[in-house]
Amino acid sequence: MSLRHGFKAEANRLAVQMRRELGLHPVSPLAPARLAEHLAIPVKTFSSAIAHDARIGLLLTGEREAVSALTVHAGARREIWVNDSHDPGRQNSSAHHEIAHALLMHPPGPALDPRGCRHWDGEIEEEANWLAGSLLITNEAAWSIVRRGTSPEEAMLQYGVSRQMLTWRMNMSGARGRRIQSAS
Repeated sequence: MSLRHGFKAEANRLAVQMRRELGLHPVSPLAPARLAEHLAIPVKTFSSAIAHDARIGLLLTGEREAVSALTVHAGARREIWVNDSHDPGRQNSSAHHEIAHALLMHPPGPALDPRGCRHWDGEIEEEANWLAGSLLITNEAAWSIVRRGTSPEEAMLQYGVSRQMLTWRMNMSGARGRRIQSAS
């Protein structure tokens, strides 16, 4: 599945715009909690819900990988729930993915289809994935990482991302190519 023409540039502009609204530079890291607070979207963790419903504990033990994050809708209000048994980089990515759905005004849909299988809209999920990556590391941030010669470990720590996300954003932003070009 491919994104509509111009979406990738639009996503980066939106990620930069969110930073500006928060008084941040386009290359600054953007914690999902800060953006969620700015958007008035509460972010909660699965472990905080265990006291209210022991079934949530299954998501943190035997079914740890089943759900990374989800958005609960109550009318026009949203709450984001993040699986805090995952590593911090994945939690940040998952939270930004859910925030991306809100920023893109994706309509809420059923979690499960009539057969009890997970409902999946590939186009909406691909848009949220792309915007989440841009919220984590804008194109400008990726290019800055290359210009400064920041090591992958430093960049991962600075931006709160996994190695997989860092590699993906460096590739998708064109920063990796800029590094190769600048070395020749």
